[in-house]
Amino acid sequence: KFGSAPALQSSVRLSTMAPKPRTSRAKEKKEVIRGGGRSIRSALIKQMRSKAGWEVNFQAAALDAADEVPQHRRPGAPLKGGFPLKKWLEKFPDMVVDLGRSAWLPDDWGQGVKTTTPNGRSFGTTGGMLVSYISPCGKRFFHKHMVEKLAGRKLSAYDGYKGALRKTEFEVMQNRASAIGSDDALFKVLSPKERRFLPPASDLYVAIVSARRASQPQGLRDIAVVQSSFISVGVEPTWYVDEPSLGDYKKLGLKAVVGGKLTAARNMALKDAAARGKACVQVSDDISRWEYRHGPRATEKGDDASNTAHEAAERYILSPVGAARFMLAKLRALAADAKDGKSPQLAGVYPLGSCSRAFGHHEEGRNHFILGDFFVVDKSPVRFDQEMTLKEDYDITCAHIAQHGSVLRLNRMTIAAKHATNPGGAVAQRDKKGTEEERNISILMRKWPKSFRRNPTRKHEVIMRWPGAPKQEEETKECDGSSGPPVKAVKKRQHVASKGVAKHVLKRPRGKS
Repeated sequence: KFGSAPALQSSVRLSTMAPKPRTSRAKEKKEVIRGGGRSIRSALIKQMRSKAGWEVNFQAAALDAADEVPQHRRPGAPLKGGFPLKKWLEKFPDMVVDLGRSAWLPDDWGQGVKTTTPNGRSFGTTGGMLVSYISPCGKRFFHKHMVEKLAGRKLSAYDGYKGALRKTEFEVMQNRASAIGSDDALFKVLSPKERRFLPPASDLYVAIVSARRASQPQGLRDIAVVQSSFISVGVEPTWYVDEPSLGDYKKLGLKAVVGGKLTAARNMALKDAAARGKACVQVSDDISRWEYRHGPRATEKGDDASNTAHEAAERYILSPVGAARFMLAKLRALAADAKDGKSPQLAGVYPLGSCSRAFGHHEEGRNHFILGDFFVVDKSPVRFDQEMTLKEDYDITCAHIAQHGSVLRLNRMTIAAKHATNPGGAVAQRDKKGTEEERNISILMRKWPKSFRRNPTRKHEVIMRWPGAPKQEEETKECDGSSGPPVKAVKKRQHVASKGVAKHVLKRPRGKS
């Protein structure tokens, strides 16, 4: 519907090419922007729609944040060359530079958002505005096929990769700024002693293990998210990739080396970090978010109490570097207290996308599974078993516990990863019959017979429980993403899953931790 816009949380205003300076509400008092960077762009879009006469509603703080972004730093601005921004307002007074950017848009093109007049065909949530593409010569188009016609070729994610980097870096920074806390707030969670061991970012050697992802549109978007997450805080990661794909990764401007197959690449990264005297941070190539929840533990047992405690906790949106520094500070503080010379050298995150159940347990686990998607190794001779092609994170967890007496799992820190569905990587190692999964399970059972048992609800999966480790009730994790469906009927539950965890609640397994 359309007409005069109703009274909103703040008066409706249109961003200009030179927004008036003013004091942001976010500076007066910290206000969480629901949805982070995407909500900020949504507020800009809704602002444009309201000027066209549509009734809209948005969070005032999100619009404040949108207005504060200079035009030349917005993702929609041309990356190089292009039609000068100072001429946009003169030629297109009904348009502002967009806070988003199409994945295929060439570097010398710009993207804006213009108002439109409602008519009889206006309906839904898209009326009142149009995304506009501005050519280097100053012509405006509204459809990809017209841009391709002028460019003289079909456009793909390769053409827009640098723009995707800018867009994701913008969203990453806005997500952190919009949350109740980020890295600095997280470091205050450390004890005074742990803060004394907080390392600088230069103590970290970041390795991203990837394969066959730089040739896929979705893979390019995921690579842009992970790369920008590190670059935005001044750290350049090294990509360990398969030899046939090396050229594709270097074409994107990434610092890439041949790492070989999965476990060989992981071991090479550990060796390279040790040679530089640094801690090794290993990262999967499809992580989109790092979070930490800070709050008191549930006072009662049961999911309801844990969920209540989880919802009441403060949510911190982290940089991966901040998360790794936090882990390393804890590892080194534990090492300083070790009396028998043994202390954990491997730290990781909770293996699910939501840590709500972890609020029924201790904040840390010392004999529990460490997810291979994101972990830190400080000083250790332990290496991955190159006989394994899947489930190698289970094996390295056990090897570290056997060598160093324990590991460190932060049960309030989570990531969002999705490589159960991504093409390439570990997914390419699986087969429909689960033959490769079963081969790796047999290796685990042979090496660690007292630590693993078959998962009763999922095919080709195991449950790890180190002998003597306290039980932590958590949803069953599908290592590397299961190819088989759940065996039993389940109750649906909405949450973001990590590394292929099913988006439902299984009947509570015994002993999985």
